[in-house]
Amino acid sequence: MVVVDKVKVTVDSARVIEAEMLTPKSFATFGSVFSADEQIQDAEKTSANQGTATKLLKVAPVINNSEQAPSGRMATANWNIFRSYPPNHLMTKDGDTVSYLARVLERHPYTTQTFIPMGLDAHQIGFLVICAPNDTAHGNLPDYRRARAFLCRGDQSVTYGVGTWHAPMVALGPGYHLDFAVLVHENGVPNEDCEEVLYEPGFHVSYVV
Repeated sequence: MVVVDKVKVTVDSARVIEAEMLTPKSFATFGSVFSADEQIQDAEKTSANQGTATKLLKVAPVINNSEQAPSGRMATANWNIFRSYPPNHLMTKDGDTVSYLARVLERHPYTTQTFIPMGLDAHQIGFLVICAPNDTAHGNLPDYRRARAFLCRGDQSVTYGVGTWHAPMVALGPGYHLDFAVLVHENGVPNEDCEEVLYEPGFHVSYVV
């Protein structure tokens, strides 16, 4: 991964974003959510597996626009595993409130990316997702001032839309790792697969435990 034109952005570290609970509706600006309990009533669905399953149809797109990349190198669909550890060095706690110092936002310019947690209790809050819209007035860099953060349960997965700015996945702990199965298209050209912007000293995301 590389930094977009070696961009480093100085920000007001006093800025605090309060995390909200993830739902398909709250995340819709940035991509899609797999959350069967929340989607089963309204999603298009069919019966499957000889009547022993309900199939929810097309809950999240899988998009590969790598033909638009400058190199012209087509990307392949890859399943990866991310073993994520809580970034304790970026977290502070004051009573029941935890503050995470976000220092990186990244995006995949030509592809969606899906994160599916593995081995996490369905109702456990296990990871934090942070996204920001493009700042079209400043070269389509992320507008961290309008970033939003989401607390996610073990029975929820997220698909970032093509070109969506997001923080590296934040596993919540402390004291354990969280594995994700991750689907993304990659062509091996670093700045086409992933772009990064670094923030100094960073901006804060808070949530209550």
